[in-house]
Amino acid sequence: MNKQTRIDREPYYQSRSTLLIPESYFKKYFWRSPYVKVGHLALSSYLGALMDDPQLEYKLSRLGRTSKWKKHYQEEGQKLRRVNFYPDDRDWGRLSAISNATGYSRCYIFVYLMLIAMGVISLENSGTPPVRMRWHWNSRVFCTVFVDAVTRNLTRRLQV
Repeated sequence: MNKQTRIDREPYYQSRSTLLIPESYFKKYFWRSPYVKVGHLALSSYLGALMDDPQLEYKLSRLGRTSKWKKHYQEEGQKLRRVNFYPDDRDWGRLSAISNATGYSRCYIFVYLMLIAMGVISLENSGTPPVRMRWHWNSRVFCTVFVDAVTRNLTRRLQV
């Protein structure tokens, strides 16, 4: 784990993480210089911008709920590309909490939010573009999972 310090003297950690991106989107939106970038941002910074979006809860509400007991992964046959990067652990943790609350994989949610940001997926009343913040902030994300074993119902709730 790499411990670093931000400008505001708050320590943060980065550990190696992996995302699976469909090859068609990887070729269209990503490039290497010497590390993976989306547009002009490094992938870890881009993930931070997606997680700092003030409309994140609205965008996730449009995702729909999965009724599966297991996670819903990306569709087969997309030739998924493995991308390694070092995100801020707070962003990765928030993505994990969102993944647990919605029932979709981290990769699925990342690609979904990226396609909204790129304009490929259009949401009605999507509002203003994400705000680029100077400092990273610690938001609180609560994930609640209710399991009723008798009726075999699984309910997930995300509160940002």
